[in-house]
Amino acid sequence: MGFHTNSPDRITQQDVEEANDQPVATTSAALGRSQILNTRTWWICIFVCSALVVIGRVLSTLLLNFYFVQTGRDVCDDPKQFKGTWLQSMIQNAAFPSSAFLLLLWRSLFSTHRETPSSSSSSFLSSSFVKLFLLYISLGVLFAAYSQLYAIGRTHCEFFFWIFTTQLIFTSIFTKIINKHKFNRWIILAIVLSGIATGLTSSDDAYFPCEGEGSRMSDGAWCAFFGTVAFSLSLCIMQLGFQKVIPNTKSRVSAVLMMQTNASMIAALICLVGLFVSGEYKDIKEDMETFKKGKPLYVLSLIGLSLVWQVMSLGLMGLVCLVSSLFSNVVSFCATPLASIFVVLAFRFMDDDIEWFKGGALLAGILGFASYVYSLYKTSKKREITSQSETVSV
Repeated sequence: MGFHTNSPDRITQQDVEEANDQPVATTSAALGRSQILNTRTWWICIFVCSALVVIGRVLSTLLLNFYFVQTGRDVCDDPKQFKGTWLQSMIQNAAFPSSAFLLLLWRSLFSTHRETPSSSSSSFLSSSFVKLFLLYISLGVLFAAYSQLYAIGRTHCEFFFWIFTTQLIFTSIFTKIINKHKFNRWIILAIVLSGIATGLTSSDDAYFPCEGEGSRMSDGAWCAFFGTVAFSLSLCIMQLGFQKVIPNTKSRVSAVLMMQTNASMIAALICLVGLFVSGEYKDIKEDMETFKKGKPLYVLSLIGLSLVWQVMSLGLMGLVCLVSSLFSNVVSFCATPLASIFVVLAFRFMDDDIEWFKGGALLAGILGFASYVYSLYKTSKKREITSQSETVSV
């Protein structure tokens, strides 16, 4: 079903069997062309997913700031400043029907004949279904957890973004333990540069929590910390699911869309329950009526925010599937300086200039992304040489 975006160095068993019946020169040339095509497709998919992450990061930051400003949450001593966290977390996951639509469209356009499972494979299918169910449930719970914890941290903690920057550290630790990820100097350099890029510019939102909130500030800091842990853990569990649970014969595009749809649906349901149990649903009407740009733009801003968050999440999940959880996190962080510059232009262009360190942060983000891409390029080239030598020996 669909095209597969497996690692470009992978030679399937079918390729080897076909190679045994052909001359060595013809086999080497055929496998070489196939491998070049797989490598090109792999790189194209990486850059497409990276573009989705960057677009989603920039637009979600702009729309979230627009929402905060237009609802008056940027004003100190306003009681609304600390409300609406369940709504924010639900909106972050509410656009799962768009992913479901893309999944159905992809399957209708690129699906092949369906295989009828035999009785001998029924136990395997049952075991696989249980694993997938547990995978989607765990991801859905983590999605809901970090969405809510981040919403609380953002509205309650003055130094939320400094805690947010530690996300790269937790992702590096978890991916080393869970996914057995190997590090080299280029990957370490990418982590450092992307962390610098985010640390320099991530506190430049139009909305900024007020000082002197005491216990609320402490609670917000803890929520931001645990949200960071939950997000990093979710990325590593995604990678583990693609490696161990979802079969390699399944279309990677279909697998990403399926995972995104199910996990976001579960997270949205959890946040919807929290919205009604907490009583925050009563504040939606007030927010809509006090929205400075009017009710239609209030609705459109929430719909747009939900869609761009879904776009970003699809890009992140695609990068996890194609490369690793760490790379997806690095790309997300490298996009932060660009989002910060757009926030200044959109909300504070009369009061704030684009200082030199914002340009430096943008440069650090570009170099961080380039460093990781160069590491992938070197690894890909080494594996191509190894695969070609193995093919000639066959």
